[in-house]
Amino acid sequence: MTELYRDIDHAYQLKLCDTERSCIAGRLAGVGIHYDHVELPSVLFDEESRPDEVIGSYIAPLDRLMASMPRVALDVASVPISHPRRDTIERELMIEHAHDAVESQLLVHGAGILFMRASGVVFALSCEPGDYVRIPAGLRHWFRMDPARSFRTIRFFEHETRPRLCHRGGDMRGLFELVGQKVRATSRGAL
Repeated sequence: MTELYRDIDHAYQLKLCDTERSCIAGRLAGVGIHYDHVELPSVLFDEESRPDEVIGSYIAPLDRLMASMPRVALDVASVPISHPRRDTIERELMIEHAHDAVESQLLVHGAGILFMRASGVVFALSCEPGDYVRIPAGLRHWFRMDPARSFRTIRFFEHETRPRLCHRGGDMRGLFELVGQKVRATSRGAL
């Protein structure tokens, strides 16, 4: 995980977090974000797999994650490489936004970078299968999918309520770039 912050001269600096998951979870907990990594059974799906097949294949880790939640509804979001609207979906995911309720997701296939803005800091979390993130209501975030891979995540709707947008910001494409394992703001990357 990488976090960007602004120094007193308003220049962007980089501060790297220890790559240990407990460090990542602790740092994110400090700003109200719950992060966990769960072991997932090895399951192969094709692009046509139904949501109930996906959810049913991960029932044990899902039960553990949902144990402390009130009523929960689940659904599956899948974006295969061949999806005819993949470019549009990628563009939408890169719009900074926030929801009016908690948003929780478990990545089960694919990869990407989840950017979250909290307390004036932008956190960049490199996500892989098994990563679970619970973002509190109102926290601004955006997501860059790995362009070379299909993507599938299980979404959790606490109290069976789908979060609605309560903030829609700007397009964050091109504002941050990955350089090796580091994330840095580009010249356009004003926070």
